[in-house]
Amino acid sequence: MSDRPNDAKRTKVLWLTSSYPRNEDDSASIFLRYLAESLVKQNVDLLILAPDHPEVKPSRQPPGLVCRHFRYFIPRRLQQLAYGSGILPNLLAAPWLYLQVPFFILSMLLAAAWILLSQRPSLIHAHWIFPQGTVAVLLGKLFRIPAIVTAHGSDVFLLKGRFLGVIKRWTVKNCTVWTSNSWATSGAIGEDGLLKPHIIPMGINYRHFALDNRKLSVKQTKLILLFVGRLVETKGVAVLLKAYALLSDALLDATELWIIGDGKEIERLKALAYECRIQDKVIFFGRLPNSQLPKYYAAADIFVSPSMIEGQGVTFLEALANGVPIICSDVGGVAEIIKHGETGLLVRPNNVDELFEAIYRLITNRELRMKLSKAGKKIARCYDWEYIAKQFISLYINQLNSAEFRL
Repeated sequence: MSDRPNDAKRTKVLWLTSSYPRNEDDSASIFLRYLAESLVKQNVDLLILAPDHPEVKPSRQPPGLVCRHFRYFIPRRLQQLAYGSGILPNLLAAPWLYLQVPFFILSMLLAAAWILLSQRPSLIHAHWIFPQGTVAVLLGKLFRIPAIVTAHGSDVFLLKGRFLGVIKRWTVKNCTVWTSNSWATSGAIGEDGLLKPHIIPMGINYRHFALDNRKLSVKQTKLILLFVGRLVETKGVAVLLKAYALLSDALLDATELWIIGDGKEIERLKALAYECRIQDKVIFFGRLPNSQLPKYYAAADIFVSPSMIEGQGVTFLEALANGVPIICSDVGGVAEIIKHGETGLLVRPNNVDELFEAIYRLITNRELRMKLSKAGKKIARCYDWEYIAKQFISLYINQLNSAEFRL
């Protein structure tokens, strides 16, 4: 007897992605793992193809989910194009990695083609438009199966230039159907001659974050400001440090700023904290296992994320589920989740003074913090993975039942 949940009429899907948790404690694109786990509980078998990396280790997967990694460079320790801060930041930090790009794309194409030949999945679902989406469209046409492409934000807002613009639009125009995590992300591509997108946001495990974690939270006696995310320039952590440093000595003594995450900017940010003379008020925790995050959210009083670019913002949802009031930049799809003064405070990106004023306002107004906390939890409930997964499954089934692909 099979140990897979509900073996009757399961849909086999091949995922292509440039990022997926490399081991059980990794947080790289953790939202994809949660989506995958929700899908396999609902009559979907997933074959996930992701790039190899020195930190990839065998990990237990739920029944119905298989994750494979394609190698694209030798020796293995030099496979540094993906993961970390992301492909584009990695390329900017180490231009020699451009040499790996053609090997990366070709290796993905060949590995995916082999899976299609040997495992016969019913459709391909690519996460990020380029290069995964482009590869999916080519293989979809070759094997005559649906190719679904999902835009997550960085592939739209960061990958710029005429050449990449042409490839992205060709990919979106020629895929079977495409989804976007927000209207802002889809709108950045444009609408002229393109298929209408399905807006399906990424979600959270609401129960995981909404449980009363206060008794598990990190011990603290001060009011805690929290940032969670990759430490890259576009996340605006430097702006956060400068704004936090503007607080009075009394408020600095009554608060702490916790920064969770890792990335290319970490040493520069630590130096900036010293320059602003707040090094004893700021704690850099580095990258933490995702399983530990709920207790840090639970200990926080204010969540701050002054990103300059944001397709949606999954960490916002995690904070909202924990009842943590939010301050964030009004960019991308953020305003589709956060309503200023109702579920959080929005500020203009890269604006130190506005961010300082918002931080000061929440620190000194407990009543407002409680109001935002209560409203935020209601919003977060709508983004539970079980609900999000059903939307993707409906999309899969509709494509397989279409006249073009019906057997």
